[in-house]
Amino acid sequence: MACYLLADFGSTFTKLTLVDLVSETVLATSSALTTVLDDISIGYEKALKELEGKLKQKVSFDYSLACSSANGGLKMAAIGLVEELTTEAAKRVCLGAGAKVELVFSHHLTNQEIAKLENSAIDIILLAGGTDGGNDEVVIYNAKKLAASKITIPLIYAGNKSAIDTVSAILTKAKKEYYICENVMPKVNKLNVDNAKAKIQEIFITKIIEAKGLKKIEEKIDKIVFPTPTAVLNAASLL
Repeated sequence: MACYLLADFGSTFTKLTLVDLVSETVLATSSALTTVLDDISIGYEKALKELEGKLKQKVSFDYSLACSSANGGLKMAAIGLVEELTTEAAKRVCLGAGAKVELVFSHHLTNQEIAKLENSAIDIILLAGGTDGGNDEVVIYNAKKLAASKITIPLIYAGNKSAIDTVSAILTKAKKEYYICENVMPKVNKLNVDNAKAKIQEIFITKIIEAKGLKKIEEKIDKIVFPTPTAVLNAASLL
């Protein structure tokens, strides 16, 4: 028997599923209230105890994986040039990475929009705009607005590659945490989402997990792999 323990740390409930990979069967499931504000491992241990009660024995597993939407899940802002094109592409990248898109902006960022970004509880900002070799004025303008803001969360630039050097210089000078990815729309109506999506998930795993109060569970779980929506999408793609 080769058993995996699968955990989902949700905003309300922590859910556990024990599966036998050899027979491809679910052995047992359990749940408990998520305790992210105190110590997320408390809810996990309660769910584990319930699982043991159903199995009438101590739970033994070879590996454990988890996804999480605890503490509001992964929240993002998507910024693009044209609403129907690069802004929509940026939004799709965020959704594909398992994030909730809390704010969406197009064209030149206004002071009011910057204020919304500063006062929101988002985790990552995705800045896109312009096809490769196309308009770079707007993304450079928006990079300057973000650089001058009080924003401290990670920024991902995935716009016109012609503006990469300028955008990098602007954000570096402002000491912002930023990452450069491939353009989400290098040509009109051609989506390129995988690179930026992978970077979002990497930031989630390496940085956001700690901010969401999930760091304490890492010693009990082998790997926290995805935001919950991504895990669901991946599972659905296999059906």
